[in-house]
Amino acid sequence: MHPEFNYPAEIKGKRKLYSLFKGLNHPLEVISGNHLSVGDNYYIKASFTNKNFIFSQDKEFVEYILKQNHKNYQKSEIQSVTLGKYLGKGLLTNNGKDWLKQRRLIQPGFSKAKIANLVSIMEEEIDKSLESFTTESEVDLYDFFHSLAFNIVAKTLFSSDVDENTVNELSKIITEVQEVSTKEVRLPFYTNILNIFGVIEKNIEKSRRAKAIIQSILDKRRTSKEEKSDLLDMLIQTRYEDTQLTMSDEQLVDEMLILFIAGHETTANALSFIFFEISQNPKAEEKLKKEIGNEGEMVFTSENLMKKSFTVNIIKEAMRLHSPAWAIDREALEDDSFKEYSWPKGTLIILYISGLHRNPKYWEHPDSFIPERFEDENSKNFAYYPFGAGPRLCIGEHFAMMEMALIVRKFYKRFTFISYQKKLEKKALVTLRPVSLKGKIINNLT
Repeated sequence: MHPEFNYPAEIKGKRKLYSLFKGLNHPLEVISGNHLSVGDNYYIKASFTNKNFIFSQDKEFVEYILKQNHKNYQKSEIQSVTLGKYLGKGLLTNNGKDWLKQRRLIQPGFSKAKIANLVSIMEEEIDKSLESFTTESEVDLYDFFHSLAFNIVAKTLFSSDVDENTVNELSKIITEVQEVSTKEVRLPFYTNILNIFGVIEKNIEKSRRAKAIIQSILDKRRTSKEEKSDLLDMLIQTRYEDTQLTMSDEQLVDEMLILFIAGHETTANALSFIFFEISQNPKAEEKLKKEIGNEGEMVFTSENLMKKSFTVNIIKEAMRLHSPAWAIDREALEDDSFKEYSWPKGTLIILYISGLHRNPKYWEHPDSFIPERFEDENSKNFAYYPFGAGPRLCIGEHFAMMEMALIVRKFYKRFTFISYQKKLEKKALVTLRPVSLKGKIINNLT
């Protein structure tokens, strides 16, 4: 028998029914409402699955789960099983010793020094994309950034070994796979319906096709015996500490598929939020353009992109207001407790990052766009986790920050974006994304 557990305030009755059904399509609205109603931590028991959930937007609780007692928590079945059947056993979906082994193997390839070598590849793709804008262009920046971010991942992973048609095919397959997997993640009981109609099997087949494309690129690289300073070379050459063996082809392909998905989806979403906030804040845009001008010839160097700057502050503040990784899920491996709360093994913990980032307990004027707040010398201690925290901190953080800083500076050196939207409609799927970002681009150099 379990001892008595002391959960946070429980959501029940009509509020629980509302949360379970409304939360399927509007999770941010529901979770934020529950926190507003009962506090920074709450408990809910899911009627359909009989699972216990604890939701938190409390900084100390978040740090306890992700840092102090991280060994007692693993990614839930949402990612490890549901996404794993499409994406394989890469860093995003793996757990336990297998995950740790892969993390130690791949981590060095994502150091600041290694990422700095990729700037020239990124620049080439960004410059090529920006050439499509004329004196005045109407555009949906959300679509534009998805295409650009995907191309950047393709070229930094594979250099010149992948042609445009292959990139487009991979992009289409990955988008279709994500659409189905998102439904499964959000609606677990919907899986049976998808199974009956053969949707899941078709999706698995698409995933196999994506992996076959990546395998053919891998075979081509090995046959050529060329060495290139891209991520694929790093993945091929890296060796496990204990055996000194390289990764198997199956593991290599799984890791590359996950890098494709994680490396373009969240970055494209974040860029859309960044450009929206700049378009709504003319003073921030003016200050940004002044900084770009003052940096002169050093403006696009890796050292300059990675140092503290107003460009970086803009990116951080936009990701605070609209964090693509809007929630982090963990499952308790053993019974646990924190302060006055306790819960049993198997409890699902949902760390509500979007709520934490706007929690008035930690942020003055939490709903306002104020990039200057990150100039504070104590900013490292802010309640701010857009890339997660602890041992599972996103491995691509440096890559993403440098890529976003480069795109922001390249764009605003030449252009201005005027948004047609004064408010962004957002969808919280596996990641938080805008529905669109339509507007007009003005070329300032013509």
